[in-house]
Amino acid sequence: MNWHLTVCIVLILSASRPTSAEAKTKNGQGDDWCFKDYATVGIVGGTVALAAAPFALTWMGFTAAGVAAGSVAASIQSAVYGGTVASSSAFAALQSAGAAGLGAKATVGVFSAGLGAAAWIKSWVAPCNEGPECSSEKH
Repeated sequence: MNWHLTVCIVLILSASRPTSAEAKTKNGQGDDWCFKDYATVGIVGGTVALAAAPFALTWMGFTAAGVAAGSVAASIQSAVYGGTVASSSAFAALQSAGAAGLGAKATVGVFSAGLGAAAWIKSWVAPCNEGPECSSEKH
């Protein structure tokens, strides 16, 4: 794994981990905010986002041969840019990723977005604040 990606994962997960005082629940037992659950969901979410990114780019019309005719990307290029795209635009970055693959910065960004989205969804769908009832505490 790329060291930039590893550092990014550690920072994101460390920042979301509560202090020991915050980890105490109403029954006095700390569930450490189900750190293992959030870490697992986040890593799976980031991995899925990385795996899906090339397919999503191709589906939108960002291909190795350029913007596919009649695609979503072609419509955006025509409507927003009028056919002329600045080299520093988001559209140019997406086309570059579609043609040559994700670079190191894009890989970290996509993984981090997937990690954050998955952790947010987990906190919304299945929050873990029940102390010993937390699935990461069950044996």
